[in-house]
Amino acid sequence: MRSGEVKRRTNETDIAVKLVLDGTGKAEISTGVGFFDHMLDLFARHSLIDTTVTVKGDTHIDDHHSVEDAGIALGEALKQALGDKKGIRRYADVHLPMDETLTRVALDVSGRPFLVFRTEFKAEKIGTFDTELVREFFQAFAMSAGITLHVETLYGDNAHHIAESCFKGLARALRQAIEVDPREGGRVPSTKGAL
Repeated sequence: MRSGEVKRRTNETDIAVKLVLDGTGKAEISTGVGFFDHMLDLFARHSLIDTTVTVKGDTHIDDHHSVEDAGIALGEALKQALGDKKGIRRYADVHLPMDETLTRVALDVSGRPFLVFRTEFKAEKIGTFDTELVREFFQAFAMSAGITLHVETLYGDNAHHIAESCFKGLARALRQAIEVDPREGGRVPSTKGAL
């Protein structure tokens, strides 16, 4: 079973994360940030990665530390679960429509962390959630997971739809990229022999 488990504790957050890559999309999410819980729920459902996330954070200040540190822990858990990456498809991309919004997500499970994030929000908040935290999550996740991740919203108006298309796009692309390819025969998908 490909799984990863991370506990991360700082003066700002106390986080426990568990991922099962070959799951059914079960989610047990409690971050103290309602909109972020919603995004992680749909991430689990659309990636088919069983996802457990518990965050106790300093939300009396704001949601920044909870969201960013959850991204770090989730990225570390993914990296742990993938191990040597033998047999995975490695690359994937998806165009994800959400009503009037269309977002493109492309990624490479390369071991080389990089983020290109070309998404703009027309509103600063979705309810009480700061829209700038979407990018903070993606940055933390990509760096900690060791993936190259490109996210671009081609068009869209509604901030909720834009955020949701980013998270669903990540989920769907990740689902494809980490899938075991029977044609690989257990090889690392790189001419270098390692990722």
